Amino acid sequence: MELASLLTRAAATAAVDDAADPTRTRILDAALEEAASVGLDRMTVEDVVRRSGLGRMTVYRRFSKRDDLVDALALRECQRFLATVAGGLDDGATPEEATAQAFVAAMSFVRTHPLLRRVAQAEPGAVIAAAAARDRHVFRLGVDFIAARLQAARPEGDARAIRRTADLVARLFLTYVALPPDDPDPRDPAALHAYARDVLAPLIGLGVDGPAG
Repeated sequence: MELASLLTRAAATAAVDDAADPTRTRILDAALEEAASVGLDRMTVEDVVRRSGLGRMTVYRRFSKRDDLVDALALRECQRFLATVAGGLDDGATPEEATAQAFVAAMSFVRTHPLLRRVAQAEPGAVIAAAAARDRHVFRLGVDFIAARLQAARPEGDARAIRRTADLVARLFLTYVALPPDDPDPRDPAALHAYARDVLAPLIGLGVDGPAG
């Protein structure tokens, strides 16, 4: 499964700063467009060369193999997703508000991302399969990210309870990506925010803090 391989390799790869290499960025942009158009499993380096408008040797000097190109694309898009979610959080927001903000940012990213949108529409099962691949390494990476955010918001919270809650949130998010809901409308940020605040945030608070009394 190409999507599973892409996410797994991204999770295990060190971050790379592409800001100083606009040519690399242009190649990866072309790779993203091509994968969104024909599917990741059908994308070739030659297709990316043609779409980028760059010389063949220019592309191959940076990515001599298709796997190198896929790894780089995976890493960049995963970094973009996490940066988008983190950037959607206001400093000083309550945990409940932060939950709503993170949910809106994550769902908006998936809905507007060309490759993830294609996968969700054409192969919704691939989202779940990708998360479960390779001993669920990618899924655990997501749980780790959520748990760290919850622990920061509730430093006095029980670590095991926080981990369980993060696991629940990750599972819920996967279902929303694979099977977008009718209510709330995934195209309506205000509706997503209200839903996360009224439905998801109380679940998270209960899981972290435990039942009252």
